[in-house]
Amino acid sequence: MFKHFHLTKRQWQGILKWSLYGLLTLLTLLFQTVVLSHATGLRIKPTPLPVLIVCICVREGPERGGIYAISSALLWCFAGAEFGNLSVAVLPIGAMLSAILCRAVLTLRFVPTALCAFAVTLVNASLIFLFKLILPPTVAPENYWNILLPGVALSLVFLPVQYPLVKHISRIGVRNEL
Repeated sequence: MFKHFHLTKRQWQGILKWSLYGLLTLLTLLFQTVVLSHATGLRIKPTPLPVLIVCICVREGPERGGIYAISSALLWCFAGAEFGNLSVAVLPIGAMLSAILCRAVLTLRFVPTALCAFAVTLVNASLIFLFKLILPPTVAPENYWNILLPGVALSLVFLPVQYPLVKHISRIGVRNEL
């Protein structure tokens, strides 16, 4: 049955690339849910996973990066993220729009990626905050300025570590887009 099963070098490189992306996503998700969410003295909770999703989507393009963004947002939702179903809608759309914007108008550099990651993370966190504020009110409105905005800004602290890793991983194999 497996007699004619043969993978080319390019296919192996694709498997390696997406396996490394998956490992990076898993490590980021574990760090975010285990270490950052259980830090006792912090009221501000950074979320590095949306930043990573946007970073990979910008480097890989809206097609492949969009598929990655949807699968990562679903993983985050199934991992028990608060209002994760909202993130499943917001993160892939924001990441794909960021990839289109960076390829059409901006460049594939650190600063445009950081701006797009900040914007998508802010929109995602703001919508979650809005739902927390409206449904059964569980947050105070002043927490937007005191907790949410510093948390989104603190999420970008992880980008200088994530961006070079994603940049090097994206060089594995041949890319058709650009």
